[in-house]
Amino acid sequence: MTREFELKKIIKCKNLIYDADLDPIQNAIIVVDGQFILEVGTENQISIPDNAEIIDCSNETVLPGLIDSHSHITANYIYNESLEEQHSSDLTTASLRGSMNLRSDMNMGVTTMRTLGDQKDVELRFKRSIDEGVIPGPRLIISIRALRPSHGTAPFLATATDGAHDLRVRIRENYSMGAQCVKLFATNIANGNHYEDYLRGDLTGTSAYTQPELEAAIDEAHTLGMTIAAHAIGGPSMRWAMELGIDSIEHGNMLEEQDLEIFLKNKTFLSDPNLQLFFDHETGFPSRDNWNVDWWQKKVIEARERSAKLIPELVKAGGKICLAGDSGHSVLWREMMHMVNIGCSTKDALLSVTKNSAELLKMNHLIGTIEKGKFADIISVKGNPLTDITVMQNVNLIMKEGKIYKDLI
Repeated sequence: MTREFELKKIIKCKNLIYDADLDPIQNAIIVVDGQFILEVGTENQISIPDNAEIIDCSNETVLPGLIDSHSHITANYIYNESLEEQHSSDLTTASLRGSMNLRSDMNMGVTTMRTLGDQKDVELRFKRSIDEGVIPGPRLIISIRALRPSHGTAPFLATATDGAHDLRVRIRENYSMGAQCVKLFATNIANGNHYEDYLRGDLTGTSAYTQPELEAAIDEAHTLGMTIAAHAIGGPSMRWAMELGIDSIEHGNMLEEQDLEIFLKNKTFLSDPNLQLFFDHETGFPSRDNWNVDWWQKKVIEARERSAKLIPELVKAGGKICLAGDSGHSVLWREMMHMVNIGCSTKDALLSVTKNSAELLKMNHLIGTIEKGKFADIISVKGNPLTDITVMQNVNLIMKEGKIYKDLI
């Protein structure tokens, strides 16, 4: 059946969080016409069309499809391999894993995902397969190739690119391949090519790219109409990037008090603070084999303490957080839970996976809230996430662009 002959869908909601910034609507109705939302209102305001398909969520809370602002499709912390080993796997293994990862994310309510680096051109291949309906998965916003200086961290994930001129060239090449955003490793260097060298270079504020390099990359991305994200744990390069107009700082685990004002002044988003990695004893760093390595544990604890103190301060002051799974999948609800646990509100947590991330991706005219004219990206949960954020771990209705997805895993 072609879309123009599809019946309208009517979603009956007990509790509708149509915009996490606003009060919910009780006993609400959503009218979906094809890919888009046609009407939103109360039972008294909306007439149900004849022959409409009724979707009964009258005992559930309905809210916008979730947005993961930072993911790596083919990696997953559940595999008993380092990230280096995972990103070096053969293409068949990577593709099979990636397909299951995307299914699991969508099963948790993720309908849009920004991907920030992976093997070869797999981001593009997955995007095309999802867009063409070959496989189910979130709507992908892709970077294709992450960029790092030649002495920078994560050589298994990013393409070595040095100097302002070459950064512009690589960004143009990525754009020509279909990239929609840019990912830079602005901080962290590695003195060696073993996984321990990667860890020793992590969780520091050591600059990787210089200020002129960052300026060139940000200018080129924005000239091409792309957003640009900087992997930045802290330190001078993170501040340079914000002052130069970077769209998002990824992680920021070594935040300092002085950084908060810079985030606010430049309206920079803090994306993917990796809360479940630092705070979750089931899935995070405390569950890993290397947790008892003294020097690594000390670094993690320091970053955890800074995050617990400064992220709530940033949010309270008006800063915008975007939560993400990174190299984890089906974990976005854990990110929300730990955001609440460190002192943010449930409303803040919901904003960080809906409206904030839509604004970061410059897609807030299409996603992030349930409003007339936007994509019908809609999910439901039993219970009320405004009073218990952990209900987000069990998603019932999963709709993307008006299509309902079931049996994803």
